[in-house]
Amino acid sequence: MDSVPKYTRIFLWRHPETQGVKDGRYFGHTDVPLTRRGKQQVTAILRRMANEKLSAVYSSDLQRCRLLAEAIARRNSPRRKVEVLEALRELNLGDWEGLSYKEIVNKYPHDLAARLENLAQHRISGGESLEDLATRVVPAFQGMVGANPGGNICVIAHAGVNRVFLCKLLGAPLERLFRIEQEYACLNLIDVYDDGIPVIKLMNHPLKVEET
Repeated sequence: MDSVPKYTRIFLWRHPETQGVKDGRYFGHTDVPLTRRGKQQVTAILRRMANEKLSAVYSSDLQRCRLLAEAIARRNSPRRKVEVLEALRELNLGDWEGLSYKEIVNKYPHDLAARLENLAQHRISGGESLEDLATRVVPAFQGMVGANPGGNICVIAHAGVNRVFLCKLLGAPLERLFRIEQEYACLNLIDVYDDGIPVIKLMNHPLKVEET
């Protein structure tokens, strides 16, 4: 009888809601804290992950990801140490950091127009392009999977990071990146088989948050 194919399972989360969201502000490398709802989402994620046996926990080094990852790792049996990776940081927004879309339109209209014209390759002034992001994100995920064959790994990252990885798995060009939604505290569940073939089991899966 043929053996059951082995796979590495990735629990890929977007971090919970952050301060500034109600004002429509964009943050990449800026280290912003969670909102009250974001902290409630942490509780919901911990409840979802409570019975999962993890071989490793990975996180962006920014607090909106790292604090959640540390809480998951503490509750795992056996307890894990979070492997913090700067490569998992959100896209560097450069001069756009902390601005709303309206402010970007008013202050950097030419930069915005150039980005809309060439979404994958245009490098935001003082920041990164989507191709820059993919250059650091994709090898990081490949390394995580390679280090945990047949294991369950939890990754806490950002919307841009997750979208880039999901585009890679789907074979979609980066220009299609924004066709993939990533809500705050959503779960993406991915099985990567020994032959390297990935299967996306869940994408942008929301959790029920109990209001307190």
